[in-house]
Order: sequence, then C-alpha cells, then structure tokens
Amino acid sequence: MQVLRFLFAFIFVAIALTIVIAWTPDIAPEDLREKYAYGASTFVELPSGATAHFRDEGDKNTPAIVLLHGSNSSLHTWEAWVNDLKADYRIITIDLPGHGLTGPTPANMYGYVGMTNFVKEFTQTIGLEHFILGGNSMGGGISLHYTQTYPDDVTSLILVDASGAKLPAKDGTKPDLPLAFKLAGRWYTDWIIGNITPRSLSADGLRKSFTNQALINDKMIDRYWELVRYPGNREATGKRFAGYRTGRADIDFSKIAVPTLIIWGEDDKLIPVEAGHVMNREIKDSKLVVFKGAGHIPMEETPEKTIEAVRGFFR
Repeated sequence: MQVLRFLFAFIFVAIALTIVIAWTPDIAPEDLREKYAYGASTFVELPSGATAHFRDEGDKNTPAIVLLHGSNSSLHTWEAWVNDLKADYRIITIDLPGHGLTGPTPANMYGYVGMTNFVKEFTQTIGLEHFILGGNSMGGGISLHYTQTYPDDVTSLILVDASGAKLPAKDGTKPDLPLAFKLAGRWYTDWIIGNITPRSLSADGLRKSFTNQALINDKMIDRYWELVRYPGNREATGKRFAGYRTGRADIDFSKIAVPTLIIWGEDDKLIPVEAGHVMNREIKDSKLVVFKGAGHIPMEETPEKTIEAVRGFFR
C-alpha cells in the first residue's frame, strides 16, 4: 500500500508539474491591440454589443471588396493583397467572431449562420450596401453562405481554397488536418487546448497550410499563436468545431448567381483542390485558377500570382 500511495503521489505531482510548465494563459487585450492593431486598424461597436476589429483602406469612391480570413487566422492574412489592391479598390478586412482582436461575441454563434449575421451587421453599421465578397477557407464558406442569404448585397465572389463543397465519397481524398483542428470541439480535449496551447500547435497548422516551408517564420507563428490567446477565442474555437461535427449549414451552389473567381493551391492538404473543381462545376458563372506549388493559403504563399488572377478577373 505504501508503494501505491507513493506511486499515486508521484503521478499527481508529475501531472501538476506538467500543467504548470505547459500552461498558456490568455494575453491581455490591451497588449494584443498594442502589438497587432497597427496601420489602418480600427474598432467599431455593433448594435448586438459585439466589437469588430477591421481595416478600411483605399479610396471609398472605388468598388468595395470585403475579405474574410480562414479558421484560427485574422485579417493580417490579407495584407499582401490589400497593399496592392487598395490603389484601385476600397478594401475592407475584418477579424471574424472568435478570432483576432474581435474576440468572442455576445451572440456566441460561430458557425456559418452566426458569422453571416455578424458580417451583415458589420456592413450595415459601416454603411456598406453592395460589395465584392471574398474569403479563404472558413471565410470562403461564410462568403458563399452570405451570398445565398443576401444575394442583393454581393456583386461578385472570390473564393480562395474555400470550405463548403462536399466531395463524393468515392473521391477518396483525405484531408491532412492540423492537430489543433482534430482536437478542437471535443469535450475531452477542449479544456486542455483552452488552457494548454503550445506554440507548436500554431507551427503545425502553418506547416500543413504552406507548401514552401521557408516562408514560415517566427513572427508569423507568434502572430497565430498569440491571437488565438485573445480572451475567449479558444473557447469560441471549441464551440465552432463542435458545431462543425454536428453539421454545417448547407451551401446551395445553385443560389450563387454572381460572377465567381475560385482560386486554389494545388497542394492544399486541408481542403483538396477537388473541392474547387466541384464548386466550379456547380456555380454557373465561375472560373477556377489553380496554382502549382501552393497550399491552403495561396494569398500569403504566392501573393503576386493570386493578385494577378484577381485583377484579371475584374478586368
């Protein structure tokens, strides 16, 4: 018995010590704002009580483009596009609910419906009526859902490795998801990753999103890792992924009646390029451009080529 008590005590101390060492607390909002709310960053309080972090750049008399980032990302993912396109367009980038410096929202809804409601409320608040809508990954799925919900708002679509397409079972393509995506939204792991979020999880997500690993640097990893620790973002991530597992709102591609540019990285491990071909077949007025040597976030990996595709589409 003495040996068992000693063993249990040793295990308890070992677990407690591991938790203490690995514990990754939230970062104070004011510290994150000081570091990441630079340039054109501003904040607006919405009627629902949510506070949105966004950037509104370029000439307000030119066509407006609203860009939505992907899962566990932020508006920073669009910086290369914004720096180029703002010479000819009004570019609005937003941190979506449960992400970046927007953080969790009172509605506590982080699926397609909740995100669509947020984008609608945001665009109404800033007085935007008609715009080009674009999104990457999760942001692409939200863009599709928004367009089928509010078709009169959107003049054209840009989908970048977007979620929302169901691949045929016979396709056999299996995504290689980051570990954080596999763990999030499960009752037995949410508390752990909500309090113990090693930097390696962000690094793993980026490694699986980029083909050219040399583009991943410490500054990029830190940005993803630190923004996910904005108070409430990790809990929101768990709710979002739990919702995914019970089923997302369906996207009816037959309701997408605007010109649509579909951009995809050929080497995407998270949402395979076959999904882009499905969208291109089912969206009536669409064009698919596939980039070799690019992964899940080609607007960061090959900004010049993707910008050229966007400008060509507008022409």
